[in-house]
Amino acid sequence: MQLSKADHIIQSLKQKDETITFENLTCWECKEDNYSLYMFSIQLKNQDELLKIHEELRDYIAIYFQSQILEKDIERWNIYQFFFIEEKIDHTSKQKVEQDKFSTRKIIHDNRQKILSDDEIKILINQELFDFEIAKREINNESIESYLSKDHATILSLIDEIGNEKINNSLEQILTSLSNE
Repeated sequence: MQLSKADHIIQSLKQKDETITFENLTCWECKEDNYSLYMFSIQLKNQDELLKIHEELRDYIAIYFQSQILEKDIERWNIYQFFFIEEKIDHTSKQKVEQDKFSTRKIIHDNRQKILSDDEIKILINQELFDFEIAKREINNESIESYLSKDHATILSLIDEIGNEKINNSLEQILTSLSNE
């Protein structure tokens, strides 16, 4: 996916409310055929800075960007906030921010040890959202009876006991028998 800086978005936001500014806030855009995905990134020094601004930034994006600039639903519901933090933050604070479901998805990359370049940020965003591998797995071609007889003999014996014709009507009986073991 090709990410590009969307400075025009930051300028539009500043025009909506000149009193609110976020130092180091960048907007990234990934254009698709009929819509765009937007990622906001901000670099912070530590946990205190994160906890101080994360709700204000979330609300700012929701009010001025999500509700006033975007017109397509697919764009409104695919906005991401990336927090790049120089120092390590505690698990509770990370959970608090990342589990906040209002307006955007929040992703924290902490313990970065330095201010990141735009290229480094683009790589991290791409890795998080777009670069994933689907591992091949072996498909088991053996019959269900063979598989069950090796690893699940109890289930196979219950099926034999009940009979194939009645199996659909007897699933609850099988589950009850298995739960009593």
